[in-house]
Formats: sequence, C-alpha cells, structure tokens
Amino acid sequence: MTNPFDNLNGQAFLNEGRTWLGAQEAEEQSRPLTVYELTRELKRLLEEAFRFVYVEGEVSNFKRHTSGHLYFTLKDEEDRASINCVMWKTDAVRLRSLPKDGDKVEVRGRITVYEPRGQYQIVVNEIRPAGLGRLFLEFQRLKEKLEREGLFAPERKRPLPPFPRAIGVVTSQTGAAIRDILKVLGRRAPQIPVFIYPVRVQGAEAAREIAHGIQRMNELALADVLIVGRGGGSLEDLWAFNEEVVARAIAASSIPVISAVGHEVDFTIADFVADVRAPTPSAAAEIVAKSSGELLEQISALRRRLVHTIDRRLAPLREVRHLRQRMVGAVQRRCTRLETALQLRARIIQSVRLRVSAYQSAITRFSDLLRLQRPMSIVNETRQRLDDLVERAAAAFSERLARAKHCAELLSARLKALDPTSILARGYSITYDAATHQILRRADDTAPGRVVRVVLHQGELRANVVATTGAQDCGGQHSSAPSAPQPELPLFTPDDERGTQQ
Repeated sequence: MTNPFDNLNGQAFLNEGRTWLGAQEAEEQSRPLTVYELTRELKRLLEEAFRFVYVEGEVSNFKRHTSGHLYFTLKDEEDRASINCVMWKTDAVRLRSLPKDGDKVEVRGRITVYEPRGQYQIVVNEIRPAGLGRLFLEFQRLKEKLEREGLFAPERKRPLPPFPRAIGVVTSQTGAAIRDILKVLGRRAPQIPVFIYPVRVQGAEAAREIAHGIQRMNELALADVLIVGRGGGSLEDLWAFNEEVVARAIAASSIPVISAVGHEVDFTIADFVADVRAPTPSAAAEIVAKSSGELLEQISALRRRLVHTIDRRLAPLREVRHLRQRMVGAVQRRCTRLETALQLRARIIQSVRLRVSAYQSAITRFSDLLRLQRPMSIVNETRQRLDDLVERAAAAFSERLARAKHCAELLSARLKALDPTSILARGYSITYDAATHQILRRADDTAPGRVVRVVLHQGELRANVVATTGAQDCGGQHSSAPSAPQPELPLFTPDDERGTQQ
C-alpha cells in the first residue's frame, strides 16, 4: 500500500513550521494566539502538506446523515489508531452500495481540520472495498493478453440470426436475470422455445460452471443463439465473468453469444469476447427476439417490394397485350368489312342469277312467238343476240367472281400479316428500353451505352447500344410500300343489257 506520507515534503513541512513558530515567538511578548488562529494555521499546513491520501482501514461508527453526507471512522484492525472521515453527498451518490461497520475499505481523499473541534479528518472522494486494486490489475492483465491474441477483433464477431428457432440461456435459475429474460421473451416472441442451462454465477466455482454450460449448449446444439449473463452486483460479484476460462469458452462457441452481465455501466471480459454485448439481461432478450409488430412491418415492406417488382416486370407485357388488342381490333374491323363486301357480292351474284333467269324466260317466250310466226331471219338474229348476251353475262359473272376471290385472298393475306406472332416469325422483333420498358420505334429513342431488350419469336435478348443511325443516314426518307388496290366490283344490271340491245 502507498505510504500516505510519500507525497509530503517532510523537511519543508518542518521548516515552515519552525518559521511560523519563530515568528510567533517573536510576537510572544506582544499577544498570545487565539485557538481559532492556531487551528486555522494548523489546517493550512496540513491541507498543503497532505493534498492527497490513500488509506486502508476498517469502517466503524458509520452514519448516513439526512443531508446525504456520510460520516464514519477508519481504524486499524488492532485499534492502534483511528481517524474520522466524511464523504459529501456529491461524491456519495456515485456509490453503488454503502459501506457498513466492519467492512475493510480503501479510501482516497485529502486531510483537513474540523475547526470547531480542532480534529483532523479525511474528506473522502472515493471509497471501495479493500483488494479491488488487485482485481483491477488482474482485469487489465487478462484484457491485454486476450486482446493480443485477437479474441476482441471485430472480424471475429458473428451476426445474430434474424429469426432464431430456439434460444439458449446460461445463467442462474433463481436470479432476477432469468426472470427478466423470460418475461421479455414471453411478451415479444412466445413461440420461440427457450433452453436454460442453470449455473452458479457467483463464487469460486462459478466461472468453471459457466464455461461448462457454454460448452454443453454447443454440444447439444439446441439453440441458434446463447445469452450468457447475470444481474447487477459489485466487482467481486461479477468476477466470474472476468475469468479466462469463461472468455475462452465464449470464443470457442460455434453458437453466437450475447453477453448480458450486470448493468449498463458494468463491463467484463465476457463483454469484449462475446459477439454482442447487451447492457442488461432484459436488453439481451429484446435484441434476440424481434416483436410481432416488427416482423409484420418487415413482411409488409417485403410485400411492397415484391408488388413493385412484379408491376415493373409486367409493364412491358401489359404494353404488348395492349398492342395485341389493338391489332386484334384492327383485324376484326377488316374482317367485318370483308364480311360486308362478301355479303354485297353474294347479293350481286344473286341479282345476276335472277336477271339471267329472267332473260332465259324472255328467250323462251320469244322462241315460242317466233315458232308461231316462223320468221327464220328474226329467230336467227334473236338467237345470235341471245347467245351474245349469255356469253357476256357468263364472262361478267366469271370476272366478278374472280375479282371477289382475289379480294378475299388479299384480305386474308393482310389478316395474316397483321398477326403479331406471324410478324415475329418472319424475323421481326420488338425492342424495349431495359430501364424505362418503353418500345423503341426510332433510333433517336435510345442512345449509345443504354441497355435494350429485344423480344424475338422465341425468347428475348439483352444488348448494349453501341451506336445509333438516324433516318437521314439510311439513304433517304422513310417510304412505305403502296397498299394493294381494293378490287372494284362492277355492277351489272338488266338496264345495262337493255341499253346494249337498243
């Protein structure tokens, strides 16, 4: 232990005291010192000489005042000496636990004099159980050793499973930690099974049991993630999690480990080695088990992304379907017009047949009349004219029938040409911009470096545009093939024949 007098320049203290006493002796004839003056000067000398002290002793006469200040006496074990101590409220509020009579403690502070009683005392700034200095040095030694071995390296940390099928807990089965963990898991993820490996978390055998529990949970392979920890306590209470055997068991675990030891201000070696450090056991349960609301939100986000992706993929197909519907509508309109034309031609043919039948009836009547009159010249002339009319009618009928057939063939060919599948089968293709999914109709609709998607009769291609060529670079203006002439249907009426006869 550090000698409290190491910080004191004893010779300077004695010299200053002699100087002061000499000055007082010089004034001895004039007036005596008051008690206050003597006490104040002693206080000044002590405070300047003992600006910092580090003392170990046993607590006695401990008292906590209503103001929050702490008062106690620090004495040796054999009661050879004692000194009064005071700890002001501003420093006392930082204590995790209050000392009690009989505790061996180490205090840091400064010497002062309580003037009303003329008593010197220690104004304590820090108090802790005796021996913590040794534990802290041991903590630092092991921390530096494991850090040199790379056990704290971030690249060793493994990610926690987002949806664990089972959770393992290595802790005391009677402590507050396991109750907090089970309470949180029961609220957030009651469907996840929890496997508890009970161990002692305090005492001489605690570290060995904790390490064995981690090893057994790895051997059983029942859980996807492990929570190792305990509730809060003093440094000695948490010391099992600062043992090397526990640190190496955590490092060797094939299951991701969450360290949840003490409170947020507590740090142990296990916290540095574990994959994730939780400030409390409850926080560890919050980390490992997502709530139902969070899961539903994730599912909703994934659903929105899926719907957006499907809509983006279906957009070109919808456009193709729209084009197909337009083509089908055009074909249907052409078919309707063709059907109307065929019906008209059928009516014309029927009209021609009726007129031919009428002519034949007239010829029969003329033949009967001529047979009665027997004018051979008239009969021959009439027969010749009749034969001529029959030939002309037959020729006109054949010509119109051929035209109707030719027109029907042309319309059928156009109908086939308008079929999108037939167009693609002849080597044509439909080109889309891969980013905007718009159909490209001109070279100016895209640019070099863009990605295009080419739909063929069977399959599709994805290509990068190397260069584009405008219409003016292709040898002239666009031209379209002349459309096939629509067949003209001549009308043949009996009136025309009568006009010919005249």
